[in-house]
Amino acid sequence: MISARFTVPRRFALVHYPDGDDSPVVIAWGIELPDGSAISLSLDSQAVALCSKATHCERIHGAELVWIDGELGNFEERPS
Repeated sequence: MISARFTVPRRFALVHYPDGDDSPVVIAWGIELPDGSAISLSLDSQAVALCSKATHCERIHGAELVWIDGELGNFEERPS
């Protein structure tokens, strides 16, 4: 039997700080794919971005990228 490895995409939020407030507001969500590219979707479904890097999604949405799963590299899981 061949053991398979699955790479789990890292999740991120794109936030901005309205009116200079210290409380961030999430404006989009996204995932970083195993090859380093990323997909993001704004909460109002008005903007979808497919980017070569997650930081490029940050620029497209005019927001700050916040990793939900931390700064770790791609996670690998083995099926049970």
